[in-house]
Amino acid sequence: MQYLTNIMLEILKLFYQIGGHNYGLAIIWLTVAVNMALYPLTVSSVLQMSAMQRVQPRMKELQEKHKSDPKKLQQEMMDLYKVEKVNPIGGCLPMILKIPFFIALFFALQSKEFLAIIGTGESFLWIGNIAKADPFFILPVLIGVTTWLSQKSMPSSNDQSQAMMMKMMPIVITFISYNFPAGVQIYWIVSNLMGWAQQSYILKFKAKRS
Repeated sequence: MQYLTNIMLEILKLFYQIGGHNYGLAIIWLTVAVNMALYPLTVSSVLQMSAMQRVQPRMKELQEKHKSDPKKLQQEMMDLYKVEKVNPIGGCLPMILKIPFFIALFFALQSKEFLAIIGTGESFLWIGNIAKADPFFILPVLIGVTTWLSQKSMPSSNDQSQAMMMKMMPIVITFISYNFPAGVQIYWIVSNLMGWAQQSYILKFKAKRS
């Protein structure tokens, strides 16, 4: 993890130099770069989620038909995935790949080297020090709002328990993130906005063609 943290710190320094000589802006440029680099995987992920939504009625039929025969149900489900070219776990890949960047940034902003670089603090907008939490709790609220916005752009599920979990997620994330460094909160917000924009575009222009 230290190795990844050091790499993240060097990338932040690069974006600081070319992106406005402010580490708040550097984090924004970093977030945009990460999301653009993962865009091809995001396309695949969103299309897979859309495909899963499309085959849900057929999946429910199979579950009802073979509810007393789990082995037969599993085989029928696998055949359905194969025919419809659906990968049940394909929608999770971009989210999984973003986690190391998030963790590395979290530790980079807390590292002794970064704290030595910014001295008394690197300000951004109303935030006096991006290495500390937003004292006005505005960023955690924006994280919750943008999480909700990103969710709204994703293919919806007919599963009631999953739908309820999705409704609660923005609230839970708001409370989880309130004590994170402001730089990490900025990353989270911009990543959510990028996700919303990319998902909306993919579903509007690409999903219809597939």
